[in-house]
Order: sequence, then C-alpha cells, then structure tokens
Amino acid sequence: MSVYRRSKNGVFYMDYVYKGMRVYKTTGKYTKRDAKLIEAADKQRLRDEATLPPVEKSSRLLLSEAVEQTHEAKWKANKDAVGTYRRAQGLIGLIGDIPIRSITEDTVEALMSMLEVKGVQTATVNRYLATLKTILKYKKQPYDHIRLKKERKGRIRVLSQDEEQMVVTLLRDSHHSDSRRYFGEVADLVEVLTDTGCRLSELLNLRYEEVDFDTGLISIWINKGERPRSIPMTSRVRGILETRQAEVVKPFAISINKVEYAWGWVRRQMNLQHDKEFVLHALRHTCASRLVNRGVDLYVVKEWLGHSTIQITERYAHLNPNKLLHAVEVLEEPRCQTLSRDRA
Repeated sequence: MSVYRRSKNGVFYMDYVYKGMRVYKTTGKYTKRDAKLIEAADKQRLRDEATLPPVEKSSRLLLSEAVEQTHEAKWKANKDAVGTYRRAQGLIGLIGDIPIRSITEDTVEALMSMLEVKGVQTATVNRYLATLKTILKYKKQPYDHIRLKKERKGRIRVLSQDEEQMVVTLLRDSHHSDSRRYFGEVADLVEVLTDTGCRLSELLNLRYEEVDFDTGLISIWINKGERPRSIPMTSRVRGILETRQAEVVKPFAISINKVEYAWGWVRRQMNLQHDKEFVLHALRHTCASRLVNRGVDLYVVKEWLGHSTIQITERYAHLNPNKLLHAVEVLEEPRCQTLSRDRA
C-alpha cells in the first residue's frame, strides 16, 4: 500500500518508488481520499520535473537542498567549510526555506534589513551575501541582483614602541592573582606576534618541529591563505622560543579564550577599551608597518606575511613617507647638477 496511516488516528504517509527512487513522506492529510490526491499530485510533479531543462529544475530546489548540494560540491574541502555552511544555514533561518527561484532583489533587501536590525557589521553582511551569491551561481540561477555593500576602510592600527612596551610590562610585571598567572605567557606571545607578523591562530598552532634554530626560520604550514611560508626569527623571538622549549611540543599551549581575556584586561588598564582597532591583529599590522618603514620591499613583506596578492600588502605602502622624500631627491639631482655646471 502506497498510502497508509502509521497510527490509528494519525496522518497518512505516502510510500512509493519512482524510477528507482523511494519517496517516503507525510501527505499532511487525515483521510485516505485526500492522501491519495496528494500522492497523485506528487507523482505528477516528479513526472513534470523529469522533462524540465537542468536550469529550470535547479530553480525549483528549496534553499536547504541548494545549500547541501553547494556544500558538497564547493565548500566541503575548504578550510572555512564549517563557517560557510553555518552561514548558509543561517540564510535559511532568515529568509525561509524557499525555492531558490524566489530569491529576488526584494528578498535580498529584506535579508540585509534583518541583518542590520540585528546589529550585524557590514563585513559580516557581505559574507552572508557572498554565500547566497555562490549558491545561486553554482545552481546557474540569476545572481546579479546580489551586490555587496561598500565596506568602510578603517585606519590601520599599529602599536607604537611605547604602547608595545606598556602592554608587555602590564602582562609580565604586574602582580597577578593565580587565575591570571598565565599573563606572563601572553606577554611572550605578544612579543613573538609583533616580531613575526603571524596570525594568532598560526602561532597557537605552531609546533617546535616547525622551528629550525639552525637556520633561524619558523615554518608556517597551516594558515588562512593556505600559503606555507618561512619567517626569520629576530633575536628576541629566538630567545623566547628557546626559553619556552623545555619538554613541550608547542611554544604556546594557551587557549585563544585566555589570550583574548588577557588582551581585554590590558585594554582596560591602558584605557583603550573604546579603541575598536586596538586588537591582537594590530600586532600583525605593527610588524608589517615596521618592515615597510625600515625600507623592506613590499614584495618581501608580502611573502613574510603570507598575503595572497600584492594588493593586500600595498595598504601598508603609505606608511613609509621616506620613500616619497627619496623620490623628490632623485628628481632634484639632475637640476642640482645642471646648476652646478652653470655656476662653474
């Protein structure tokens, strides 16, 4: 029997096979007559869909189905697969499990409004939009109506030498209770982050087998951009890593939550809790800016930081005004030489 009740007074279910595919689901009806009509309509829908062109067939997919298919084909092997999949699931909760052909410009505007009401930052809104765009593009549906919002370019926050010294002193030399005893380890971490330009996750995942004290290089194999690179150690970094090496596998076995708690404590002590850019990632900017300010070529900085393109590194170019002064001197040289000859 293809239509039946699972309990005496319950809803009817349909259970049949269509072209080798078993279909088993509720009809939502409580009489056999109504349930048979629903089953017949479902079979007709499958027959109709079998004759549809692939693009039209895809357009009838529910968003949840499109998410699963896109995840399997596009995201599953990516490093941020979990985060992307969660955002995609979040889209279903925000705009509903609707056929993807129903995702119009009005749908997108409503989505953005809902996210803005929730206080979601522009960058995060754009991630949701980019995820939705990827789904529609993969299923060959129109996606030109999805336009990312323009993100405000914030200043590149770097720490001055005095700020860096104050952070380290507060963490290392302040009198801490037992619950904050690990703050000294965070002080070491801050100095290594500043001198290497590593991302926090890269340093927390670093193992001593990836530190070569003979060559003075730290090898970063797993990172955000999936671009392995080697970073030379400063004498300060070498000293910290050698000191911390005693019978441990990783230089820093501290959790990211503890690191962030310690940094938040420092911000409050320095009265910088309202400076939204005074974050741990600013240490990476600090390393980059110091390299550029001291004349290191941008392409070298790119390789040092592991940027995927030189365009990302170029945002630090303006931090070295001395290059412009040198350019003026180059322009002045021929003129000065001509004046000298004329006077002679």
